[in-house]
Amino acid sequence: MPNLMIVFISALINFKKWIVNPRIYTLVALIIAFLAYHTTGLTQFAGENGMKLTPWIFPHLMTPPVMQVFACFTILLFSDAPFTDRHMPFMVVRSGRQNWILGQLAYIVLASLIYTLFIFIVSVLVLIPHVSFSFDWGVVINSLGANSRLAPEATVFFDERLISIFSPVVATLISLVLFWMVSTFIGVLIFCFNIVIGHMSGLVATGFLIFMSFFSIIHGRLVLGDWISYVSPISWMSMSFYNWGHAEPFQSPSMMYALFFLIGTILLMGFISVKVFCKKDLSIQAVRGF
Repeated sequence: MPNLMIVFISALINFKKWIVNPRIYTLVALIIAFLAYHTTGLTQFAGENGMKLTPWIFPHLMTPPVMQVFACFTILLFSDAPFTDRHMPFMVVRSGRQNWILGQLAYIVLASLIYTLFIFIVSVLVLIPHVSFSFDWGVVINSLGANSRLAPEATVFFDERLISIFSPVVATLISLVLFWMVSTFIGVLIFCFNIVIGHMSGLVATGFLIFMSFFSIIHGRLVLGDWISYVSPISWMSMSFYNWGHAEPFQSPSMMYALFFLIGTILLMGFISVKVFCKKDLSIQAVRGF
């Protein structure tokens, strides 16, 4: 049986590495710069009209190609999975193979959550000084949801369907959960493929899914039919992608389908990773080969 304390410590060690990891600082800078650029037209529109934005743009951010950009950012976060370094063999010996590998999986789940919350916080901060808190969508979001041509320079597009169905708080919470689950899926996918196959195969697999998310939006459905949307997990970052009861049956997946699929595949890939890792020979040369 795994020792939960050792698993937690194994995960925590990876977070301590963030302090000296230039890739993390690069990722933070890219997220801030991208969101600042992406919301420029929106804040410009609000400023010119003397209006304030409410902090609920996150559910509307994940439109193509923005969600593919964030998928690439997620790859950057987990590109070095299974997070091995020169200290890894000694950590495995001291903690045990199973405890160590479970700690890496726990790290992916927690890192994805922190990553998701960070993007949400930045999506609000970049709106300053044109942001004002409210539990409503606000005039700007409602107006641009009804007519995006009011702000032709804006690159954030508001889905009127989501505005009419959900309150901003509920939509934001749902969107955060979806983004967290897809980010975790990407991290575990990279982790699993790099352990089982090696040679950075996880990046190839994730790159293929990012391509599929582009392809499935228009051309994929025309060529292959609606079923392709049920096997395109990167697309599930976006709330606009789901069938919220107003689309034809089977035209788009439901949120429950997506969550069950994501959680199921995360658990399956995690199980495979643990089984394969625990049976592999452990050496410094093997560590470099992951």
